[in-house]
Amino acid sequence: MGSAAEHARTQLIQRIGELTGREEAIAKHLRGEDGRRDADFGDIANFTAADEVLEGLEDAALAELTEIRHALRRMDEGTWGQCASCGKAIAPKRLAAMPHASRCVSCAS
Repeated sequence: MGSAAEHARTQLIQRIGELTGREEAIAKHLRGEDGRRDADFGDIANFTAADEVLEGLEDAALAELTEIRHALRRMDEGTWGQCASCGKAIAPKRLAAMPHASRCVSCAS
């Protein structure tokens, strides 16, 4: 595996840690395990209003985790950097910005 792929693997693994921590904190909040059971009515109303936003963030984190795991699998298989749709190489700039990209810009748009 080339140095670009090794660098991307390191970035992806770090991102897994970040997203996992974020997702766990959101899930804990949504389960009410963050102290809001002791909150007053006004606080509970604020928590409830924020829950919908947090659920969206949790869904986004879980989706990104899935994409990252797929990218790591493609690295192991030797197909990372190759478009899953057309088979052409994904531009190095795209991979640098989004190492979990599975499609080239043309196929992604």
